[in-house]
Amino acid sequence: MAIIGTIRKQSGLAVIIVGVAIAAFVIGDFGKKRAKGTTDIAVVNGEEIPYTDFSTKVEDVLEAQKENRGNEKITDQEAFQIRQGVYDNLIKEVIMGNEYDELGLVVSPEELFDQVQGKQPHRYILQYFKDPKTGVYDPAVVLNYLKQLDQMEPKTRKQWLAFEKAIKDDRQETKFNNLVAKSFYMPKTFLKQDYVSKTRSLKVRFVAPNPYEIADSTVKITDADYLAFYNKNIQFFYQEEPYRDLDFVTFEVLPSPNDRKKTSEDVVALYKDFLATPDPITFMNANSDKKYDTVYMKKGVLAGRLDSLLFDAKVGTLVAPFEQNNTWLMAKLMDVQDRPDTMKGVQCLIAFANSANENIKRTKEQAKARTDSLMLILKKKPEMLATFARNNSDWGTAKDDGGELKDIVDGNLPLSFFYNAGLKMKPKDIQVVETRIGYAIFRLDSKSKPVKKIKAAVVARNIEPSNQTYQDTYTKASSFAGQYRTSDAFDKAASKLGIAKREAPNIRETDNTLMGMSNAREVIRWAFSENTKVGDLSPVFDLQGKYMVAIVKSATPKGNIPLDLVKSKLEASVKGFKKLSLETEKLSKIMQNTKDLYAIATQMKVKVDTTVISFSGINRAAITRDPEVIGTLFTSPLSKLLGPLQGRYGVYAVVIDGINDAPKTDDYTSELQQQKSAFEQRASSAIYPALQKTAKITDSRLRFY
Repeated sequence: MAIIGTIRKQSGLAVIIVGVAIAAFVIGDFGKKRAKGTTDIAVVNGEEIPYTDFSTKVEDVLEAQKENRGNEKITDQEAFQIRQGVYDNLIKEVIMGNEYDELGLVVSPEELFDQVQGKQPHRYILQYFKDPKTGVYDPAVVLNYLKQLDQMEPKTRKQWLAFEKAIKDDRQETKFNNLVAKSFYMPKTFLKQDYVSKTRSLKVRFVAPNPYEIADSTVKITDADYLAFYNKNIQFFYQEEPYRDLDFVTFEVLPSPNDRKKTSEDVVALYKDFLATPDPITFMNANSDKKYDTVYMKKGVLAGRLDSLLFDAKVGTLVAPFEQNNTWLMAKLMDVQDRPDTMKGVQCLIAFANSANENIKRTKEQAKARTDSLMLILKKKPEMLATFARNNSDWGTAKDDGGELKDIVDGNLPLSFFYNAGLKMKPKDIQVVETRIGYAIFRLDSKSKPVKKIKAAVVARNIEPSNQTYQDTYTKASSFAGQYRTSDAFDKAASKLGIAKREAPNIRETDNTLMGMSNAREVIRWAFSENTKVGDLSPVFDLQGKYMVAIVKSATPKGNIPLDLVKSKLEASVKGFKKLSLETEKLSKIMQNTKDLYAIATQMKVKVDTTVISFSGINRAAITRDPEVIGTLFTSPLSKLLGPLQGRYGVYAVVIDGINDAPKTDDYTSELQQQKSAFEQRASSAIYPALQKTAKITDSRLRFY
C-alpha cells in the first residue's frame, strides 16, 4: 500500500531503531544472572556484564548505524561513542531492572498492545506513523504495517521487535518516574516555613569595605593560609572521577625530499601513459589517488589552476602534471556543453521484472505495451499524467505525489535518465524514457537557464611519505622517548630540538582525544594504567601520520583532591580569602572602640548602605549574596551592632533596624503547588543519576578499549 511504502521508504524503521530504540536493539534480554568467572567489562551491584555480550551488542549497533546511513564507513570517534553509549545503556539496564523487579513493575502484553494500537498510543507511534499527506498520526498506518509484517524480511521484523521493546522500556521507566513523582508529600510545618522564608524580610543598615582594593603586592600568603582556604572550601575540591595532566610532543610523518623526487619520477611515467590511453575516464578511475566526478562542472568547481586552464580550452586539451597542495595533478578536457542546473517534471513508471524489482512479475514486453497504451491517451489528454502516476506507477512515492519530480539535478545519477532526456525536450513535451527498471512516461515541466559546463578526466597522485620515511620518523620518536626519561629532561629536550611541547590537562579515563587529536585512546589507556606513575614517559604511540611521546605531569584521584595537587592554581583565590581576613581584623579592631555604625564607616572610608534582605532572595546589595551572613542575620536581635560578619564575598558590620513579618495566612496552596511541581520536574531527570551514583559499579572499560 502507498502509505506503508512511504513509511518504509522515508522513515525505514532503521532511523527509528538508531534514533529511538537503539538501547532496546542492543540490550535485548540482557539483565539475567550469568555464570561467574566471565571476563567482565563492568560489575553493577554484584551483577556481571561480560565483555563478550558488550562486544556483540556494539557490533549490532555498528551494523544498524551503517544500514541507517547507507554507508559502510564509521569513523573511529563514532565507533568510540557507540561503545560508550552501549556501555551506558547496559549499566542502566541493570540498575533500573533491579528497581523494577523489587517493585514488581511490569508492562503487560495488554498494556503494550494498547500503547501500539490503542486510542492513546505511545509517543513513538504518534511520531512515526503519520499520513504522509497530512503529517497527522493515522492509526490505519499502524494497522496496515502490522498486517504486512509477517511478509516482510527477517531484518525488518527484528527492527520492529526492537522498536516495540523501546516502547515497552520507555513505558516502564515512565511508570517508575510517575511512581516517585506522585509520592511527593510536604508537611504543613515545612510549607509554612517555606512561605515565611520567602515573605519575611529584614531592614538593615550595613558597612561593607571592599577587600579587593587591597593591593596584591601587600598580601603575603603562607601555607597556613592555603590550608585555611582549602578546608573552608573543601566541597569544591571533590571530583567524581580521576584526571591526568599530560605533556606531549608529536613527530609528524612528512614526505622527505627523496619521497618527493620519487613521486615526481612516477608522475612523469604516469603522464606518458595518460597521453597514450584511449579511455581517459577509465585510466583516471584506475590510477587517481583522489576520486574526481566525471559530471559536468560549472566554472569555479575544479581546484584553482585546473579550472582556469580547462574552462576556456578546446575539447581534448591536456594539462601537463603540476603540483598543488601536496598533490600532482594532470587532466584532459573531455567535453563542453551548455546545460541547465535543474529540471522539474512528472513521470509514471511502468516497471518490468529484473533483479531490482523482485516483486514485479510483468515482462519487459508487457511493460512496453502498457506504456504505449497510456501514451495514446496522454497524447490527447496530457493533463492526465499525474492521475495515471497515482493509479499506475511503480515509483515508490507516485501514489502520494502524482509522480512529481521537483529537483532533477545535473549529476544526480538516480535521476540521470530523466535529466538526459530533458536536455533535448521542451517544457510540456512528453516522451517515454527507458530505464534499467522499466519504462517511464516523462513530462518536462521546466528547466533552468543553461550555463557553460565542462567534463574532465583528472588524475591526482598524492605526495606521500615512504615506508622508509615512516621508519626514520619512528626512530626519531623512539630516540627521544629513550633518552629523556624525566620531566625536566623532557622539557629541555623539546625546547632544544625545536619540538613544540603541548599540554593536555584534565584528561578523563573515558576520553578518546587529546587536544583535538583523534585516535588517542591508547595514550589515555596508558596514562590511566595502574603501572603508570607521575613522571613516567610513554612509549611511542602511532596516531595515524603522527608519532606521539607523552609524559604524566600529574595524577588527580577520584574524591577529595589533595591540597598539594591544586595549590599552584589557588594563589589568586587564597589572596582574596586573605584579604577578607585582613579586612575582618581591621574592622574588628575598630568595632572594639566604637559601636556607632557611621563612625565605623568613616574610619573604614566607606559609606553606610541600606537594604531589605529576604531569606531566599538577592538584590543589588552585595550582602544578599552571602548566604552565611544572611543566615546569621535572621537569627540575630534588633538594633544591635553585629559583626564583623565574614562571608565569601565581603566583610560586614550590620544593624537590623526592623523586621517585616510574613503576612498571616493558613493557606499554603501556592507553596504546595510550587514545591510539588519542582519535585515532579526533577523526578524524570534526577532519579536515574541518583541511583547510578549510589550503585556499586566496577568499570573495567580501560582493560578492553
